[in-house]
Amino acid sequence: MADRTDNPNLPQWGVAQTAGGSEGLSPRCDWSTLEGDGRLPQSDQSSGFGVDFRTDLQLFADNGVRSLRWTLDWSRLEPSEGRWDPDAVNHVNDVLRAAQDVGIAIWAVLHDGPLPGWFAEDQHGFDDDMALRKTWPRHVDKVADTFGDLVSAWVPILDPYTRALEGNLTATRPPNRHDPEKFLETLRSLHLASADAWRLLRSGEPPVVCCIDTCPVEPAVTSREPDEREVARDRATSVDRYRFGSWMRELNDGVVSIPGLAEIELDGMAGGYDIVGFTYRGAQSLYADGSISPYPLDAPVASDGRSPWTEGLGLTVRRLHEELPNRKFALLGTGLVTPDEDWRAEVLAGSIEQLDAASNDGIALSDAFWESGIDGWTPECGREVPDGLIEPGRNPRASLELIRRRAL
Repeated sequence: MADRTDNPNLPQWGVAQTAGGSEGLSPRCDWSTLEGDGRLPQSDQSSGFGVDFRTDLQLFADNGVRSLRWTLDWSRLEPSEGRWDPDAVNHVNDVLRAAQDVGIAIWAVLHDGPLPGWFAEDQHGFDDDMALRKTWPRHVDKVADTFGDLVSAWVPILDPYTRALEGNLTATRPPNRHDPEKFLETLRSLHLASADAWRLLRSGEPPVVCCIDTCPVEPAVTSREPDEREVARDRATSVDRYRFGSWMRELNDGVVSIPGLAEIELDGMAGGYDIVGFTYRGAQSLYADGSISPYPLDAPVASDGRSPWTEGLGLTVRRLHEELPNRKFALLGTGLVTPDEDWRAEVLAGSIEQLDAASNDGIALSDAFWESGIDGWTPECGREVPDGLIEPGRNPRASLELIRRRAL
């Protein structure tokens, strides 16, 4: 594995911590109801980062971590409409300043899933035009004014396709619906919310980063019937159009284009965002009946149901570069939820190798983030299965050495 002294253009690797994964779910967020009735595992304080952040940040820095993707939890900052909690504000300021003191750049996420209950439930969240056009921009402005001097990059919305899918098709997250029409509307609203945040944040110094939650989808069949393969192929093409193609239209043409809904032109959006961010957590095989399985079909499945495929990461980066030439990219998140440390190290090493190869081929990759830094809470597995490079007792795992070596 090359280090950045050999090629300073290689991406810099950091770690990522979600709001729930670092501090547990806020009791004022819309996911807390699911936690309370047992539909989500208990999060408690999760990794404990919220308590031990100074020690944890120093531990990150000592092991070569130079950047952290971290969520500024809206439901903690503004637990009730119009009232910011001064203790929560001070806490975020303390974390950001502590990171700055040890040389760690914070990539601040504004929305990674959970939302304040008053916004998601009372105002109907991003589905409501008033909440989308007034409440959300007000929050973005307030966060930028309060924390902008301590942030190195802004990520308005993490994984918008997944947010829309889980809330409106699989019904595994609020608002827990099985409604294809609402899925389309929510997906469009999240694109618009991200674009509104970009407009408000782009006047400041920190770059603004979009997030494309990529996942290669390959058609699969259970029989030799030609009609089955054609249906599976059409399904895969449709999913790719929603997940990937919508972003290509927006970034290249300045148009929010969700199949089945009217297109919306966004002034100045063509070429918008300073960095094209993306997440990658594996690929899927999609069958004619809509069911999914790993891709490749023999790929091992992690505890959260995902199947890492590092070669697919390389293919994804190259596809992004082909669609968006002359743009700068960042891998906002990839990881592995498993008790198998050898597998984690293998996947991390393979991911580093794939991004290094892309960078050596002239693709501009600034940063990459491994999920997570410290074992925390995930919606699928709670705190039962490791997902970090550092154990809960703050003992670094062998896989963290890969990050440390990269920083030399």
